[in-house]
Amino acid sequence: MYINHINKKINGFTLIEVLVALSVITIGLVVVLQIFPIGLSVENLNQMETQAVFAAQDKIEALSVKSFGELVIGTVVESSLGAPYEKFARETKITNVDSNLQEVSFATGLKKVEVKVAWKSPLKGASKETKLSILFAER
Repeated sequence: MYINHINKKINGFTLIEVLVALSVITIGLVVVLQIFPIGLSVENLNQMETQAVFAAQDKIEALSVKSFGELVIGTVVESSLGAPYEKFARETKITNVDSNLQEVSFATGLKKVEVKVAWKSPLKGASKETKLSILFAER
């Protein structure tokens, strides 16, 4: 009985083919997994921006219950805010403005309140800020 070993067909993969396939899969997974931390940082940034707007709105609402005369011209800086705004700093500026919304040094019956909220961004540690403005008129 004669066995022909030369023409025998081998089924399966060689070790090199397996290593190449695993390398391609590994590189693909590494690329995909690098996207997740960036997505989480962007989500955290959006959450911080929303909280900053809420911090500014809280200040404006606190000022809106005061009478026009109680709104004192000047700037107030709050470097540390209470919960839940511990990560933010807030600056409130109240000025007299004319009918063209230009800042003036005399009383016009119209005051502009600007609230600026700043924080450190989770992306590359850059400083970010948001600003809200509102006008109050004397009645």
